[in-house]
Amino acid sequence: MRSWALRQLKESAGQYAASAAVVAIVSAFAVLLLETTEVFSAAVASAGLDAVDAVRMGLGTVTVVFLGIAVVVAVLVISNTFSMVYAGRVRDIALLRLIGATGKQVRRTSLIDGVAVGLTGAVLGIVAGVLISLAAIAGISASTGAELSFIFVPQLILVPLIGSLVATVAASYAGSREVSRVAPIEATRSSAEGQRLPERAARGRSITGVVLFMAGLGLLGLGTVVGIAAPVGLLIAFPGGVLSIAGVIIGSPVLIPPVVALVARLLPRSAANRLAAANLLHDPVRTARTVISVVIGVTLLTMFTVAGEMFIAATRDYLGQGDDVASVIDGLLQAVYALTSFSVIVAAIGLGSTLSMSVLQRRRQIGVLRALGLTTRQTRRMLLAESLLVTVVGVIVGLVLGTLYGFVGANSILGSQYFGPPLLPPVFLIVLVVGALAFGALASLAPGRRASGIAPAVALREA
Repeated sequence: MRSWALRQLKESAGQYAASAAVVAIVSAFAVLLLETTEVFSAAVASAGLDAVDAVRMGLGTVTVVFLGIAVVVAVLVISNTFSMVYAGRVRDIALLRLIGATGKQVRRTSLIDGVAVGLTGAVLGIVAGVLISLAAIAGISASTGAELSFIFVPQLILVPLIGSLVATVAASYAGSREVSRVAPIEATRSSAEGQRLPERAARGRSITGVVLFMAGLGLLGLGTVVGIAAPVGLLIAFPGGVLSIAGVIIGSPVLIPPVVALVARLLPRSAANRLAAANLLHDPVRTARTVISVVIGVTLLTMFTVAGEMFIAATRDYLGQGDDVASVIDGLLQAVYALTSFSVIVAAIGLGSTLSMSVLQRRRQIGVLRALGLTTRQTRRMLLAESLLVTVVGVIVGLVLGTLYGFVGANSILGSQYFGPPLLPPVFLIVLVVGALAFGALASLAPGRRASGIAPAVALREA
């Protein structure tokens, strides 16, 4: 089994490139955040201020929050990649099962893939993070005259390395779980079947998702009410946000496909659009994971924007003008956008990777469609429609959740002094929608080019 796993890893190295890139980005992000904490703490200490511990605690909290967000998005993207790679190995795994390999052994082989991807991405990310940190520190020192220097601490290596290994091993194990459960005879029937949840599992997911989401909504509402009386409602609302987003993620394979189907009906009734919708609905698990990675990025951006605008409105209402404070909040929002952008980049890579691997798994299907008359242009339009459908659904769900979380977060803190409606600037909304559609279109270019290059005869012969 080990030799087979190593051979498969070598053959599938290209398919893991996106996952390694995701791990590298998150690892570099971790190095930058950790080094920022050390440098700023040292600068405060050298200035003789007494706020070193407070600065370190505040920056540490920011590091944990934003790094945690990036890791969650990365795990979703990586587990989706692993599940698709293993789905492409169904026939090989079925043969191994027929000659005596157990599901447990199959799952163990996934650890090799997880460790390889984690180590590769972590090493690249740590090196990149250190180099970027050195360049940034030198640039800041040269432009401001501050005597800043790079500070090495073991956490710069240990945190991204251990975190990457844990995340990729867990993601690879989760990705291989479904394939390892497939009965050998059933698995040999097809190598490109969509991932459909059994009826019982689907019912359990939907019930669990709805229960968690409703419980989260209850806590969000309670936190808002408590915030009207005292600025401590966030302590109640925060767990509500965690529960509600967990409910959305758990129930997404059941809850997301109907939204995709609804949005698909609004598209022009062309062959490419109908095929795109059918492809997404054929594999609800993969589609849900891809949509969720977009949802999280949009939710974060929207949440901070709504909360920030409400804080600015509250400041102006309380102080009469508050332009200086509003400027500070606006500056903080820009910093938050920069931190959140790492999660958005990870989501973008995940969308492009999912579409690319989907093309690899659907060579036979695309070959049949090409043989029946689907043109190169229609093939590319089909992939473009898939990407835009996923992006639009992710934007819609993300905007709803982000607006809700921003509204509750602001009022749970400010409600006792200022209770206001959610504020979503039109400029932000336009930029978000246009940017999301543009990134969805770009994500479809490489997969579309690959799909249009599939020769029907070759694809049919490989099936």
